[in-house]
Amino acid sequence: MDQDERDRLRQMLLDRSMRFGEFVLSSGATSNYYIDVRKTSLHPEGLRLISRMFYEMIQGDNVTAVGGLTLGADPLVAGLMLYSAEQGRPLEGFLVRRTTKGHGTRGQVEGNLAGHKRVVILDDVITSGESSLIAAEAAKSYKAEVVRVLAVVDREQGASQIFQQRALTFTPLFSIGELLPAER
Repeated sequence: MDQDERDRLRQMLLDRSMRFGEFVLSSGATSNYYIDVRKTSLHPEGLRLISRMFYEMIQGDNVTAVGGLTLGADPLVAGLMLYSAEQGRPLEGFLVRRTTKGHGTRGQVEGNLAGHKRVVILDDVITSGESSLIAAEAAKSYKAEVVRVLAVVDREQGASQIFQQRALTFTPLFSIGELLPAER
């Protein structure tokens, strides 16, 4: 991806997704900023840029499916599936629930994970890495190898080290340091 498109995505994240104030994160921690990547990933141009960058990052990984924890990963999975199909190398997708559903098939995974041996986990924002680890464990329960974890933004709060300890390759599109103003 050329630098102009990367800059355009960064600006979209700043304009659409960054908020400042007092926020409680899903981990229970508090923060003076919040980044809601869905404000960008649910915009046509934002999703196209994210999907293209993700696609370029997994070239050569020989993966056949992408997935992640619902709800943050939903647009990312769909966008990358469509982009990959347009490139002539279609990937299938799967979504993982935080907990097994209590009705129907009582499954934790929806979509197309069975039979896929090499997969990539997608996430919108990584803080502790918990969401991606849940999705990775679900993929491993299907005997899939998690080739890498991709995120739009890494909040740089320790997830990278946790992934490294678990031998998971982690690549964010942006670190929070690339998005936060220098004076904050």
